Amino acid sequence: MTDYSAADKASLPPIGFIAVECHFYRPPGDAFSEFTWNFPIVRELAEGSQEDILVSKAAYDDVFIDNFVAAGKKLAEKGAVGIITSCGFLAMAQPLLAARLPIPIATSSLLQIPTILAWLPPAKKIGIITYNADQLGPLHFERLGISKESAARCYVRGAPAGGYLRELVGMRGEYNFEGIEAEMVDAAKYLVAEHTDLGAIVLECTQMAPFAVSVQKAVDLPVYDVYTMASAFYSGLVRRRPANWGNLDDYRTGPMVKRNVM
Repeated sequence: MTDYSAADKASLPPIGFIAVECHFYRPPGDAFSEFTWNFPIVRELAEGSQEDILVSKAAYDDVFIDNFVAAGKKLAEKGAVGIITSCGFLAMAQPLLAARLPIPIATSSLLQIPTILAWLPPAKKIGIITYNADQLGPLHFERLGISKESAARCYVRGAPAGGYLRELVGMRGEYNFEGIEAEMVDAAKYLVAEHTDLGAIVLECTQMAPFAVSVQKAVDLPVYDVYTMASAFYSGLVRRRPANWGNLDDYRTGPMVKRNVM
C-alpha cells in the first residue's frame, strides 16, 4: 500500500501523529515509532491524555477534545497531510475531531470494521482484541458510524488486567515482547474457540501491531490493526506510482492482444 520508491520517500509529506501522555518503550511496529512507517511522521502531544482518561466508554469532555484539536492543528501547521493517533479508544472522538481539523484524521483501527464486514460472508463476524474490554462500549461504534447491526457482528476480548500490556501502557512495567505476544495469541485463540463463526480479527490497541503476525499464525485468520489502517489512509492521501510498477515511460504504449494470459 505504501511501496514508495527511494526517490519519492525523500520528498514525501509527513503523517501527523497525536501522542498521548503514556510514556514507554516504542519498538518498530508501535504507531509512535518512526521505524514503523514507510513515510515520514511528525508528532504532537495532546495534554491531559493520561491512560485512565483516554481509555473510557464514557464520552470525553470538551477540554479533552479541545486539547486534541490544538495538537492536530499544530500538526497541520507542520505540514502533515493527515493525522493518526495513539489509541484505538479515540474512536470516541473521530467525528468531533474530523469536524474541527483542517486535514483528515483517522483515530482508530476500528475504522476498518465496516469494510472488513463487507468483505466477509454475512454469517461471519469480527473478533476485536482490545486493551480493555470493560471500557470498549457502544458509543465507540456509534461515533464511527457503525450500525447496531454491524456492531452485533463483533466479539470483544480484552488484554488481561495486570498483564504485560496493561502494565506497560499504565507505566507500571517494562516492555516484554514475549509476554505481550502470549497475551495477544491467547486472546485470539479464545475468540476462535468460543466463536466458530469468526472471520477476521481487529487489533484495537496501537501497541498490538508488532504481534499481528503471531496472531495470524496462531489462528489462521485475516488480521487488521493500526498499521493496515494507517498505511491505507496515507496511500490515499499521497499517491505515488508504486516502485514495482516500474518506469511509466516503459509502459505508455502496448500491443493489441486477443486474450490475456491467465
